[in-house]
Amino acid sequence: MTFSTRHTVLCAMASLAACTFFTICLAGDVPAEDKKITIEQLVSGHLESIGSAEARAASRTRFASGAVRLVGRLGSSGNLDGKGTIVSADTRLRYSMLFSAPDYPSEQMAFDGARASTGFLPKGARSNLALFLDQQNLPLKEGLICGTLSTSWALLRLEQLQPKLEYKGMSKIDGRQLHKVSYRQRKGSPDLKVTLYFDPSTFRHIRTEYRFQIGARLGLGPNDSNAVQESYYLLSEDFDDFRVVDGLTLPHKHKLQLSVNTSKGSVLYDWTLAIAEISHKETFDDQTFTIK
Repeated sequence: MTFSTRHTVLCAMASLAACTFFTICLAGDVPAEDKKITIEQLVSGHLESIGSAEARAASRTRFASGAVRLVGRLGSSGNLDGKGTIVSADTRLRYSMLFSAPDYPSEQMAFDGARASTGFLPKGARSNLALFLDQQNLPLKEGLICGTLSTSWALLRLEQLQPKLEYKGMSKIDGRQLHKVSYRQRKGSPDLKVTLYFDPSTFRHIRTEYRFQIGARLGLGPNDSNAVQESYYLLSEDFDDFRVVDGLTLPHKHKLQLSVNTSKGSVLYDWTLAIAEISHKETFDDQTFTIK
């Protein structure tokens, strides 16, 4: 073996040993997004990103409000401006969006600690968003909707809810590499696929996706009106503009986006809430979390 060949082999062996060592030890030179992480480490880091245990425990109620804008991107055009309010107390939640349109005066969604509910439009039907959350009420029942903006946030109640969390590695969302975690309720139908995304440097909760699919169903005959094509539903939440309030780091921008694709057509709407005020001083009666 020539000196050149031997030198090359030794360098390769040294490089392999170094790579192995750094993979096992997760040395500081390895980028954060490349490091292995357990679900326990991720959840712990996320809770710390909100605030200290004392600060989290002290916030039993929360009131958040600001301007909300509805944008119809597909299936309906135009914008609507209104006011949005997120009210929570322990496990209870009420999210209201008020608009000045006669045929679309509001969006209402709530959980009173036992029952999830959504509001109706003036003619007695539900909006696409209300219908989605009425048929798939896990986001309301387990405190997933609104994320850390709500005191009922699911990751604050893991001991009570006991969901199945599975770390899925890194995933790129809008050009950002994020930690990806699947969320499944302890009991019940797994039809709704829930995925949570976290910033790898801060462990802040950045995004949630709720996916639901209805498979095609054939009718009894070629002209049977009961035949149903595949339908796809995606509700997503995005969180941004984090600021400190009463020792808690909370998002001040919340965006809901609903995409529906069925044989009857497709729709795409989003609702963006720019939060101007967050308070932990208010108290609320039981009626606040009931939709009449």
